Amino acid sequence: MSSVQMYRGWIIEARPVFCVQVWSAAGECIIPVHNAKTQEEALHLAKHWIDMQMNPDGMRPQPNDVPPPDFDDDDIPF
Repeated sequence: MSSVQMYRGWIIEARPVFCVQVWSAAGECIIPVHNAKTQEEALHLAKHWIDMQMNPDGMRPQPNDVPPPDFDDDDIPF
């Protein structure tokens, strides 16, 4: 992570993010993973996100679904 800076009244900070691309019957989805330190950890967290999508009411993940709150998506748009 870079140090926090001020720019035109905005606080900005660069963060490393892994983007894990997944496909299902519903189509393609890109999962931004903010908490991973390695590629292997990002894949593990993406698998956790997929598990969270498999709910008992039978709904499939949609391409624009957002990851669960434990992905720490601080102000990063999808």
